[in-house]
Amino acid sequence: MGQASTAIAYLDAPRLLRALSAGIGHVFQRRDYLNRINVFPVPDGDTGTNMAFTFKTILEATLTSPDERVDELMNHVAEAALDGARGNSGAIMAQYFHGFREAVAGRRMLTAKGFAEAANSGARAAWTAMSEPVQGTLPTVLEDFSEELSTRVAAGVRDIQALLRYGLERARVSLENTPNQLPALKQAGVVDAGGQGFVDLLDGIWTFIESGEVDTTVADLQSDLTGPLQDFEVGEHRYCTECVVEGDEIDRAAIMSRLEQLDASSLVVAGGRDRVRVHIHVNNPAEVFLACEDFGRIRQQKADDMQKQHSLMDHAGEVAIVVDSGGDVPPDEVERLGIQVVPVRLSFGDTEYMDGVSLTSEEFYVKLAEAEEAPLTSQPPAQDFSRAYSLLTSHGYAVISVGLSEQLSGTTGAARQAAGRMESGDVRVIDSLSATAGEGLVAVVAAEAAILGWSADEVEALVLDMIPRTRVVGVADDLAWAVKGGRVPGVIKKITGFLHVNPVLTANSEGKMGLAGFHTGLGANPANLARTVLRKMSPETMYRVLISHANNEAGAEATRHHILEKHGPIHSCHITNAGPALGAHFGPGGIIVGFCPQPPALN
Repeated sequence: MGQASTAIAYLDAPRLLRALSAGIGHVFQRRDYLNRINVFPVPDGDTGTNMAFTFKTILEATLTSPDERVDELMNHVAEAALDGARGNSGAIMAQYFHGFREAVAGRRMLTAKGFAEAANSGARAAWTAMSEPVQGTLPTVLEDFSEELSTRVAAGVRDIQALLRYGLERARVSLENTPNQLPALKQAGVVDAGGQGFVDLLDGIWTFIESGEVDTTVADLQSDLTGPLQDFEVGEHRYCTECVVEGDEIDRAAIMSRLEQLDASSLVVAGGRDRVRVHIHVNNPAEVFLACEDFGRIRQQKADDMQKQHSLMDHAGEVAIVVDSGGDVPPDEVERLGIQVVPVRLSFGDTEYMDGVSLTSEEFYVKLAEAEEAPLTSQPPAQDFSRAYSLLTSHGYAVISVGLSEQLSGTTGAARQAAGRMESGDVRVIDSLSATAGEGLVAVVAAEAAILGWSADEVEALVLDMIPRTRVVGVADDLAWAVKGGRVPGVIKKITGFLHVNPVLTANSEGKMGLAGFHTGLGANPANLARTVLRKMSPETMYRVLISHANNEAGAEATRHHILEKHGPIHSCHITNAGPALGAHFGPGGIIVGFCPQPPALN
């Protein structure tokens, strides 16, 4: 290595891209291990997934771009990294690439000296992205790597191959030293996961530079970790919250200063003058999004529940249940059963919210009463499902994803799209052919089977058996909302108003909204709704019941009372406040009842 015959005097854009692609491929193969050693800042087990997602975005953005100049290529890399950055390590790497880009401006190719200067610029930028920089983490490894490059260039090294070898060796030493700098790592017996990810990136790059080949082998995963990671606590802040802020002349320092005033931790602000990505840990994601609104347009909101992510580390090789928030699964059942919920999006005007994360059901109905125009709801982006699936499968789970009827929403389609992009793992997306309480019941039944140790095949078979047995009926307090949302034709409101009757709505066998009958009188009448439900129940059959209400708890309680009074064999009857997926289209006061026979195998 380093001989004149193999010396590399410069890197042009195509070669740099191939080298970077090789490095990214190596990180992909190491992502499960990176998840396992994720201890700091919180042991939420997603560093590998986050870095892989960040780097995948870079690949997708650059492989189709025929850049002939290094500066053009790094423009694409930096912007893609900012778009795809996930988690603390992803945001830091995005800022690293932004700093790298600034140093290569105007350069067609990179010499050893130019490469060292760019790496140093990237390392300095990475430190500035963090509100509270900590030694023994990813920026430390970035800095040590770049310092070694500068030292070697100053000593006369001009061969990029030799330069990278020296840099990789220094990065490995730096990584091995991280437990000595950070007590949490030493206690767990691991190195920093973000730093390991960067070294893995360099390993793949070095393999390509040395041999022209991409290393497809998986290195030793060190399965005998010395510390029980499940004993670590997530910390006082529950949600890993992120968003992108877009605008003109954004003051990154001002955003950081503003967010530092919150009760928060792990703040990283990465990006440039027209776009920045915010990463922060908080208990109330809404306050982050509200603060960022003062600096520009908010895009790509997300908030991951780190307590749930951390709990995944206690289990492996099991079945996990995913459902969109339109299923209105009661929060206590979500916690009890470990169900992973992907939030539906909604917007009042130009402000977007995440159902149950940045806007609670209670807050939604307050805004709904004050809004001049009806809010808009939208399906979760496919990438929201992708993050959930990747995290779960990386921890050994098979995934059963229960979705809102495809006849009513594109949510299940987005889930299928995400599942289709998975390179590995067992992910099965199932259309519940229902909505709200009906969809929620299917998810709960699946989750109960999963915690009993059923296989993915067994859980899937149970779900497919229960879907046609699950019914959902409901009444709106005012049909005007359903008409505005396009769920009910306007002519039905006119006819029912004239006849002084209220239609009973249901999801039919095809998953479409339809009529199940009429109640006399207008408005949501609990007694009438309960009678409709009871007529559809077999007298001797034990049922599970879920009642979802649109800010009408008294009506829901009365409905439950009537059902329990008239039908003896009831396994369970939960009440939950419906989220915006129902409230925006059904209106305040509406009540939905989902019910299904209790599966004998779950008794």
